[in-house]
Amino acid sequence: MIGGGIVGLSVALFAAREGLAVALIDPRPFGSASTARSGALIRTHYDSEVEARLALAGLTLFESFSELIGGESPFTPTGFAYVPTVEEVVDGRFRARVAMLAGCGIDTEILDAAGLSEIDLNLDISDVGVVAYEPRSGFADPALTTAGLAAAARRAGTQLRLGVAATGLIESGGRVIGADTTAGPVFAGAVCVCAGVRSRALCAGVGLDLPLTPTVIALLTVPRAVPGHLSVIDAAGGIYFRPDPPQQTIVGRRAFDDVVLDAPDDEPEPPDWSFMDAALPALQRRLPSAIGAPVIARRAGQLDMTPDGRPLLGPTALPGLWLSCGWSGTGFKTGPSAGQQLARWLVTGSAPDRDLEAFCIERVPEPARGPRSPH
Repeated sequence: MIGGGIVGLSVALFAAREGLAVALIDPRPFGSASTARSGALIRTHYDSEVEARLALAGLTLFESFSELIGGESPFTPTGFAYVPTVEEVVDGRFRARVAMLAGCGIDTEILDAAGLSEIDLNLDISDVGVVAYEPRSGFADPALTTAGLAAAARRAGTQLRLGVAATGLIESGGRVIGADTTAGPVFAGAVCVCAGVRSRALCAGVGLDLPLTPTVIALLTVPRAVPGHLSVIDAAGGIYFRPDPPQQTIVGRRAFDDVVLDAPDDEPEPPDWSFMDAALPALQRRLPSAIGAPVIARRAGQLDMTPDGRPLLGPTALPGLWLSCGWSGTGFKTGPSAGQQLARWLVTGSAPDRDLEAFCIERVPEPARGPRSPH
């Protein structure tokens, strides 16, 4: 496994539990790159059934983290609201999507302003009038999540090799047989690249051009004037936000294609005033108690965006090379469940859910350009 964020650690843990001999390498502390800077929402509102089922499995894992993974639970169930755009309400897409999600077994319902006020008096939805509500959803602490996954992977027998960077993949006889690293070559029957924005450079060395664009995600923190509120994706306002201990609110940019990095090793700058000028009014429109709240922290992270905003998951045309990257900002909530599925796939050679084959790289036409995210 190459990459020690939530995605790589999850694959490593469940592959070891499947009985595979696993080594995971990462040059940085576990979860210190994209995972550490994630908004870490745990929710199930998606526009495709396969992603919704994956997210529901992920929610179940987070709800039972201490029992299924081990260690302190990182999950806080705040409840979640998706605020749609007026257009998707008018054209019927919103109600059709919520019906599809309910059909997948997800606990969700449409609430109007009066219904929402019985759950959360802090949100103003007078502009759109409805939300999709999920009572089980919330957020997780990235540090506790990665610590729990790393400890569980180690208990399961995974060799965790921090401070070791992959510098390339080793190909022989038409298949990938290992990776060159800063500590020397590592040989394996299969190599799974879970390295986020760095996955493209690694795979390019064996002739595989991954359709990944490194993109900035920016977040702000403001003090919270109310005891708590729902975690929210505000499609109408172009932001998401959630409560953060002890008494704060984190707000993030939802339109991920505004800033594209020139190279995956670029360190993204903290969000500037142009982002704040857009994000803060949107937050204050939806959460009026945030009016006048000062920005007390800023951070930025990287997303590995695909053209359709969906991951590259599963085997490639090059035997021995597997992928779990291109999560486009959705890897935190689905990382553990995707890792469980991919581990089973590695062992059996067949996807446990055949719909997951839709995430293989072959779906993306080679000339495809430009990242987007429907999430």
